[in-house]
Amino acid sequence: MDNIDFVIEPFFTSEELNQLAKNTRFVQRHGKIDGSLFFDLIIFHSEDLKSQSLNDLSATLKDRHSIEIQKQSLHERFNTHALAFLKEALKRMLQKQINIGPIKDFKGFNRILIKDSTCFQIDESLAKVYPGSGGSGSKASVRIQFEYDVLSGSINDLSLNAFNNQDAKDSLATIELTSEGDLIIRDLAYMSLEALQLIEIRKAFYLCRTSPNVLVFEKKQNNNDFQKVDFIKIQRYMKKHGINSLEKVVYLGSKEKFKTRLIVYLLPEEEVAKRIRKAEQNNKKKSRKPLSNEYKARAALNIFTTNASSDKISIENSWSFYRLRWQIELIFKIWKSICKIEKVKKVKQHRLECYIYSKLILIVLGWQILWRTARNLFLKEGKALSFFKASKILLSRKLDEMRETYMLRKGTIEAFMKNFYSLSRSNHLLEKRGKKLTSVELLLICINK
Repeated sequence: MDNIDFVIEPFFTSEELNQLAKNTRFVQRHGKIDGSLFFDLIIFHSEDLKSQSLNDLSATLKDRHSIEIQKQSLHERFNTHALAFLKEALKRMLQKQINIGPIKDFKGFNRILIKDSTCFQIDESLAKVYPGSGGSGSKASVRIQFEYDVLSGSINDLSLNAFNNQDAKDSLATIELTSEGDLIIRDLAYMSLEALQLIEIRKAFYLCRTSPNVLVFEKKQNNNDFQKVDFIKIQRYMKKHGINSLEKVVYLGSKEKFKTRLIVYLLPEEEVAKRIRKAEQNNKKKSRKPLSNEYKARAALNIFTTNASSDKISIENSWSFYRLRWQIELIFKIWKSICKIEKVKKVKQHRLECYIYSKLILIVLGWQILWRTARNLFLKEGKALSFFKASKILLSRKLDEMRETYMLRKGTIEAFMKNFYSLSRSNHLLEKRGKKLTSVELLLICINK
């Protein structure tokens, strides 16, 4: 264990937090609560907003710090300056991310970026600031965008938005975070034709499912005229000849004619039946027309587009690459079930926002610890870490120990990391369930082929 890299520097000192509080005007004169104390209170003593009262926080201050403050005074401290303080702290944490390095070297792409968003409802009193879906849905909701590199764990984007700030809009707003040689794997909602064009301009690569709203063309064999790709014919041809996958060069958009690779997989009959049954139920619920033959044909196929060459993403492993994106759903599960980020109630806007940012700060701190542990486990012992199992301990039972190590500087970070590594190698390993591939196995398939 002595040769294992356990170095993780603390994100902030008390002096840095107090100066940051002054810079953001959270602290404007000497008072009972400075930046470091507020940071400690809101990050490490905020279980979930739904069950926690201002009186609870006031009692914590008196019990742990011998500071008496009325709950009304504490209520007033949750203001624009407190929010600015926590926002800037999160921003600096992301800027100061430790370069952990990839779990395994991969020469195909510099980074493999996956992105998605998670949403949850808040009280309708904040509908003007955070409008929800409206109608029969929620009147007020927030959306958190998250993007990270599956090779190194480096966070590329973490931001709080209103629910109606849709993924397609966000994909364009954050395209500048893409670098040359990156592979961007995203869901349908993010990958508009404009987004694909911008990714290619930046000399990066994309892999996504093909939107049913985008027209797909191919060139006729005898001339340069374009014709629509006939997915009904493709589905019948693949089924008749027992072909599981095929690819062709296509052009997206009736005007743009954006050239790209199209990769098609034929799905099992039971999966097709499930897709069609779900679509029919949805159509009936919304009083729509019956499903078209083309829709049914496309429902029988998994259709991907990519600008990566076959030596980077082969037809055989393109689906494995895309399945890496599903790991982000597990991350959101950790946020909600363990960090309880969605456990909120009716409070004023700034207190809600401070709560959400406090959880994001704790998530980023835990993320660095988890990724360092995961990398060491894989490189030194060939074992895979279960992020869910490890998070259950790290972000709940070890929260006081994290506070003592990172905030109060009791003991060393190296000792904390060694202890957590020892616990993880025996209790937090990823278990294989049946024939389902683990996240590490998927990544190795992509890297090694």
